[in-house]
Amino acid sequence: MPDSASGSHFPLRLFFVRHGQTENFETPPFNGWRDASLTEYGRRQLDQVAEALAAVPFTAVYSSDLSRAVYGGRRLAEKRGLTLVTDPQWREMSFGRWEGLTYNQISSEDQALIRRLFSPGGGGEDEPFPGGGESSAGFHRRVAEALEALKNAHPEGGRVALVAHGGVCKMLWALILKISPSLAWSVIQQDFAAVNVADFYPGGRVIAHLVNGYVGPEGYYQAGPGVDRLVGASVFGCK
Repeated sequence: MPDSASGSHFPLRLFFVRHGQTENFETPPFNGWRDASLTEYGRRQLDQVAEALAAVPFTAVYSSDLSRAVYGGRRLAEKRGLTLVTDPQWREMSFGRWEGLTYNQISSEDQALIRRLFSPGGGGEDEPFPGGGESSAGFHRRVAEALEALKNAHPEGGRVALVAHGGVCKMLWALILKISPSLAWSVIQQDFAAVNVADFYPGGRVIAHLVNGYVGPEGYYQAGPGVDRLVGASVFGCK
């Protein structure tokens, strides 16, 4: 039946998920377009997400073409008998020659540049990362274009899943909440295997349901709420 908030239109309900824990997570590097591997724990996190969302009637599952996202996308697609659609448009931000370096390593090289690129009001949103990387504004536009293409591919609405990256999820929230990319970097948390849910209605209305949810064996920083609690949440079923 139609959602009461939207009249006669079904929304597109997008479940967007960050990939699981990756190698060197103790001192996480800027992975960007590097094809960083999942740890065994990271794969278990995504297995748990696939189990938790197995009852959701997805009509399509997407991921970036990097292996840390592809693994989770395939697990979700398998649960519904779907073929995973991969697209490099959903890749993490390109950090240029900083890829593979940690925040501390980069800060020691150019602390002023770090502040400009990541701080709200720092003035660096249009400045690309050194060595051929993207700017935050350019990355934001890329994610906006990918989201528009996804919505156009599903004019009938329904449930769609996307497994991508922390930066991609933050830019999606920047678009939903209409905040700047630099503010999204600062205020939106996206832990490994985070689950996010939002409804997109015809005409541009958006409703946020879940930000940085967790269904894995334990949280990245603290214990998560567990599968039973989130499986029972209304966002996982059809209204």
